[in-house]
Amino acid sequence: MVCCCPVTTTLVVGAIAFFIYKKFFTPPTIKPKPAIHKTDYKKDTVYLYQFKRLKNCPNLSPFCMKIEILCRVYNIPYEIVESSMARSRNGTLPFIELNGEHIADSDLIEIRLRQHFKIPSLPTEQEAQSVALSRMADNHLFYVLLRYKSSVDMFYEIIVGLLGLPSAFNAVLVPLVKAVFGSKVYSRCVGAIGDFEPHELDELLHRDLKVIQDSIKGKFLFGDKITPTDATVFGQLASVYYPLRSHINDVLEKDFPKILEYCESVRKEVYPNDFTI
Repeated sequence: MVCCCPVTTTLVVGAIAFFIYKKFFTPPTIKPKPAIHKTDYKKDTVYLYQFKRLKNCPNLSPFCMKIEILCRVYNIPYEIVESSMARSRNGTLPFIELNGEHIADSDLIEIRLRQHFKIPSLPTEQEAQSVALSRMADNHLFYVLLRYKSSVDMFYEIIVGLLGLPSAFNAVLVPLVKAVFGSKVYSRCVGAIGDFEPHELDELLHRDLKVIQDSIKGKFLFGDKITPTDATVFGQLASVYYPLRSHINDVLEKDFPKILEYCESVRKEVYPNDFTI
C-alpha cells in the first residue's frame, strides 16, 4: 500500500493543475519582434532577408521571389540580405526591415509596401479577382506544388547547396535531409489541403492551373502591366518550373503552354539577366 503525505499530494496536484492551466487556459501570445539587424538603415529602403539565390531561378521560395518582384516592378529601393540562419518573428523567410521596423509574412509585407509606396490598386472588380487568385496560389496551389517539388531528389540537393557545404557531402546529407525535412513537408501539406493519391493530386493541380490560364487577359494576368498578383502567381510557378524537373514541368509543357508563355513574359520583364534557363 502506497501512502502519500499531504504536502507531497498537494505539490503533485498543484503541478498537474498548473500544467493544465498553462496548456489549455492560457491565451496564446505573439512573440515579440526581434531586434533590427540593419541599424544604419537608409530611409525608405527595403532590406529584404531571403534565401540565397539560385543560378537558374531567383529563389527557391516563391514568397521571397514575390517581394523582390514587387520591389523591382514598382521601383522600390531595396537591398537583398541573403541568409541561411536569420528568420522572422514567425520563424520564416522572407522578412523585411523598413525604416527600422521588422515586418514578417509575405502577405503583410505586400500590404505594407502597397500602403507605404502608394502602389495603385486595380479597378474594384479586378482587385477582388486578384486577391482571390493570390489566395488560391499562396494557400492551395503552393501546397500542391510543394508535394511535387519535394518528391524529387534535386529539391533536397538544392537545399543542401544553400547551406554552403561542399558537394562531397551530398551523398550523406541529401538522403538525411529528404528523410527528415521531406516528412515534415508532407505533414504540412496534408494538414493544409489534405492527403491525396497521385491521380487526385494531379486533378487538383490541373484545376488550379486552369484557373490561372483562364485568368490571363493579355501579356500578364490583368493586361499589359505586371500587378502584385503576377508577383504571387509567377513566384509560385517559377520556383518549381525553373530550378528542377518534376511532374509540374510535364503538365505545364503538355497541357498549359499559355502559362509557360506567361511565365516567360514575366521573367523577361522582371529578371532579364538574373538567371539562366
